[in-house]
Amino acid sequence: MQNEYKRVYLMDSSSLIELKNRYPRDIFPGVWEKMESLLAQRRLIIIEEVKKEIQQGDDELNKWLKKFNLLIRKPTPETFALVREILKRYPELAKEEKRGPNADPFLISEALVIKKEESLFPSLPVVVTEESPRRRGSIPNVCQEYQIACTNLLGLFKMEGWKF
Repeated sequence: MQNEYKRVYLMDSSSLIELKNRYPRDIFPGVWEKMESLLAQRRLIIIEEVKKEIQQGDDELNKWLKKFNLLIRKPTPETFALVREILKRYPELAKEEKRGPNADPFLISEALVIKKEESLFPSLPVVVTEESPRRRGSIPNVCQEYQIACTNLLGLFKMEGWKF
């Protein structure tokens, strides 16, 4: 019997902000219901560093994230070790001009941790970000180097076969 892989999405702050701005809950309730369903199934992962970034500037998203506080994925020692390794290879991933939390290397390291766990839990990690792949050291470029799938919010909708 062959293992059936499920996609597991790791959401960047940029995609959460895009979700709020482009698909407001009062106009697109179905989008939010589907996102919350993915969260409940543990197929949408929001890491602690992304939560910290959101806490610094977006009250509406912060309030929404609080409902799912128990589902926020916290970094492990393995995550921190991978962050250090990633930043050695791609120091530009940690944006020096940015004050406060920087989730980018944590997103990629969590995807690598999930990828390693795939023998126990057959899942395919997909990083979801609105960053452009044009900039060296962007999330999509580093994901490509580590052979991690990467898409944007609209790509997630397509992968899930959602229609609104």
